[in-house]
Amino acid sequence: MFLSILTYSIQTIAILLIIFKLLRKNEKKIGWGTLSLLLALLGMAVSFEFGNYIFGDQLLSFLGLPTWSNNVDNTRFHYTIFLSSIFFIPSLIIGYKNPKEFGAKIGKLISSIYLTLIIITLLFFIIS
Repeated sequence: MFLSILTYSIQTIAILLIIFKLLRKNEKKIGWGTLSLLLALLGMAVSFEFGNYIFGDQLLSFLGLPTWSNNVDNTRFHYTIFLSSIFFIPSLIIGYKNPKEFGAKIGKLISSIYLTLIIITLLFFIIS
């Protein structure tokens, strides 16, 4: 447990250092478009599994909501998809409205890819 927390902490520090380095080289202004990147990163953090820990599942449990449509054996539909969409949809909208600001383009790209995957997943779930 300690080693996995240490590993994720080191990864987080490395990602933050890369972001800070990019910010120093940045020639674009930081504004509302930058929020698109931050929301996309939050959406990814909610949907990723870090070892046996899924931040989105913990957040849903904290709110008293189920994480799966069949809680007995954690099967069927995973509600964390909707939680991550709460971050991806505004990220996509903000990225389109402020395309010239720092991070807007990559935030819009990440959000559109994830939302496309979510829609395809939902369609497969409905069909099956």
